[in-house]
Amino acid sequence: MHAFVTSVQLMRAADELLPLTADGQPALPADTLVAQQAEAQAFLLAATATFIAPDVVEWEGRQVNRLGRYAQRRVSLAGGRPNAAYLPALQPLGGLLVMYLYAGMIPNLPESVQLCQTSVACLTQQALRSMTSRQLQQMQRSSEHTLLTIDQLEAAFHYLITRCGSEAGSQAGSAATAALAKSVAASGERVLALQPGTPKGFLSAATTASGCAAANISRAGFSEFNAAMQRSMSQLLSAVRCAQAQRSPYWTVNSASIALQVAMTPAVAISRADLEALVAAAEGVPAAVKQLSPVLPQLWVANLKQRASLVAAMLPAVRAQLQGSLLEASERAVQAWGDVETVSQQDQPSASCTCSGCGTRAIGLRRCARCKQAACEWGARGGDALPVIVGVRSLQA
Repeated sequence: MHAFVTSVQLMRAADELLPLTADGQPALPADTLVAQQAEAQAFLLAATATFIAPDVVEWEGRQVNRLGRYAQRRVSLAGGRPNAAYLPALQPLGGLLVMYLYAGMIPNLPESVQLCQTSVACLTQQALRSMTSRQLQQMQRSSEHTLLTIDQLEAAFHYLITRCGSEAGSQAGSAATAALAKSVAASGERVLALQPGTPKGFLSAATTASGCAAANISRAGFSEFNAAMQRSMSQLLSAVRCAQAQRSPYWTVNSASIALQVAMTPAVAISRADLEALVAAAEGVPAAVKQLSPVLPQLWVANLKQRASLVAAMLPAVRAQLQGSLLEASERAVQAWGDVETVSQQDQPSASCTCSGCGTRAIGLRRCARCKQAACEWGARGGDALPVIVGVRSLQA
């Protein structure tokens, strides 16, 4: 709720600095220092709002698109080069801000990713980073609002890479998808490094890591895929705990719904205690959505309701799994997902088959999804981890 209110206030303040002519064009001159300072200040307000808002910022002036008109003009004048966007007194911060906003507006997702990566490269140069940091501090001193720090600005670029890159990857060929997924996963990890202990950081790292693992499974193999999914599960559980500690219903809904999906993935092992805690968090999703619905924008609420629907579809399978009913869990998982991994006929044993490694019943399935062998070493792991049997996981007593 606080993030929504603050983002609206920031966007309103940005709009006030960007007047338009009667025909809707930027009214501020493009080449004077005073006008460029006002423009850069508005862009920093908007970048801050975009970063702190967990979803697309909704405010009264969005349809007028003052920011878009000014950003488009500035990019055109700069010829797509961040270091040519503004007068030297406002560089490099001015150029970085306009590239960030422009990258988030254009429909060309690969171009958006490229713009962000170019900007991030600038921030890895110590001299440019230090200068940008000083400029941010100067603008903060003259503003009544809390603005981005240098680490938050870098995190904003990386987070935009994860958003645009993940969507762009679904539109690319397999080779391009795999390469892009690795870059996106690196940005996800960087968001977590720059924003440690936050649900946003944990979710960025977890979702991009699982996406990268899936995109590269044909090259890296199942062993690397399983390891990546396990790391993703750990980060998602941290996101849930962090959201609950911060008493954030929004982030609890998002982190719990995604964590529940990954927990149902055959490649993932999760302790009984963690799964019980996750189910408890997921069971609170409907109440959280009901709490947020009257106060958040319709777009945000629609996304939350979609998350709640996914949780409602998955919870029965996970509850059955916790109750120790492997067959019921399998049947409910089929209903939740709509389909399951198919297994070739030659790999189908009888319904009474058991794992030759630990004796766990494997209903209609022969090989372990982790080692692809009948004689897997589950029994040696101990504890209460959930062993994986291709499409179904069983709980040890």
